[in-house]
Amino acid sequence: MIELESVSKSYQMGKNTVSVLEDINLRINRGEFIGILGQSGSGKTTLSNIIAGLLPPTSGNVIIDGREILKLSDRKMSEFRNRTLGFVFQSFNLIPGMSALENVMLPLAYSKIGYKKREELGKGVLERVGLSLRINHSPDEMSGGQMQRVAIARAIINSPRIIIADEPTGNLDTSSAATVMDLLKSINSDGVTVLMVTHNNDYKKYFTGTISLKEGRIV
Repeated sequence: MIELESVSKSYQMGKNTVSVLEDINLRINRGEFIGILGQSGSGKTTLSNIIAGLLPPTSGNVIIDGREILKLSDRKMSEFRNRTLGFVFQSFNLIPGMSALENVMLPLAYSKIGYKKREELGKGVLERVGLSLRINHSPDEMSGGQMQRVAIARAIINSPRIIIADEPTGNLDTSSAATVMDLLKSINSDGVTVLMVTHNNDYKKYFTGTISLKEGRIV
């Protein structure tokens, strides 16, 4: 489902070339729950952003569902991400002043789906994450764990085939983190491929496989 062929990423810093990823080759099958592990600066987020088409590699190829995504136009890439990928971030990225339901409905704003149907879908995914009683609450009225569950609901409203979660428990207490991990595992059990960036080795029990990075290389 996801293939990376000889992917490298580097930046030019003055006269120096700084390598972030070097010769990454991997294959992730449909329905896996993969942990991308490594310490800060190991290249985890860069790798996930390249897989998501948010960052072009310096060299190499990225293939998702048989499509070479680096060859897609900006418009086609945006459409592909909207249909195929859901994103969960450490900092939640919810919009203040908007309710949980309004935040969750955002990915459907430019779709051809009517408002009533979008509202129905939004309420459904908020119920799925255990927040049916919080649909009218704004982010500042929720805990960190609740905000992250809203973010997960937003990520799954388009029924994506792949979820990319970048340190989704980084700002959470132990109990809320466990709830989020159980929720991601439940979503994965429905056949959704989940890629999760983390530095926490304790989460290995949730994963079907891991990619361990050190100084930009798979180890």
